Amino acid sequence: MTIGLLFFASISEAQTIELAQDVNEDTVISKFGKNRKHYFSSYFGFGITPGQVETDSFQLKSGESTKLTYGFYYKYKVAEPYSILFALSYGLSQFEFETPDDFKYRRLNVNDVELEFANRINFGKRGNTIGNYLELGISGDYVFGTKLLSKQIIDDPTVNHKARKVELTGLSYINKPNYTAHARFGSNKYVITADYRLSDLTNDDINFDLPPLTIGFRLDFGG
Repeated sequence: MTIGLLFFASISEAQTIELAQDVNEDTVISKFGKNRKHYFSSYFGFGITPGQVETDSFQLKSGESTKLTYGFYYKYKVAEPYSILFALSYGLSQFEFETPDDFKYRRLNVNDVELEFANRINFGKRGNTIGNYLELGISGDYVFGTKLLSKQIIDDPTVNHKARKVELTGLSYINKPNYTAHARFGSNKYVITADYRLSDLTNDDINFDLPPLTIGFRLDFGG
């Protein structure tokens, strides 16, 4: 009888100790996450260049010049509302020019890679989400590919073709390094963007520059 009582007492004591333990004490909180010390994500962006070329010889088509971007970023949380970011992206800018009636299109394609540093300030409740934020940054990009494309419709019965395509590459009047300032307002995966190029995209070999402002949106795949 005594042995049995001692046996049940030992079981009861063991259960009491186990139930009193805080299981969270043995849980290691990850430092990686949307609102934690480290965070990685990727994004896709689309923007429209609303400005015009400062010359009377030709103009851009209104609302048809665009930029596509795809990139990756790393976010480091410095304090509760403040983080810094480093981003690497690829961009394709297309400038669509007005053309005479016998042309279908005339466009300039500019391909670049961009390295950016940004400051992000969060506001409002967010838990472990990206939340709402204002982001200010600056970037340097390198143009690695340029192409000027045009297509002309030939309405001449004396020739044996109906269209003429011209493709010029390696344009020497496009500056390879450029610098841009960025401002963004984000809410989780949805971001409104404004990018303003601080340097001239064209050099002195040609008498015009292309508009510096691009306004658009970004989709953060990690949101």
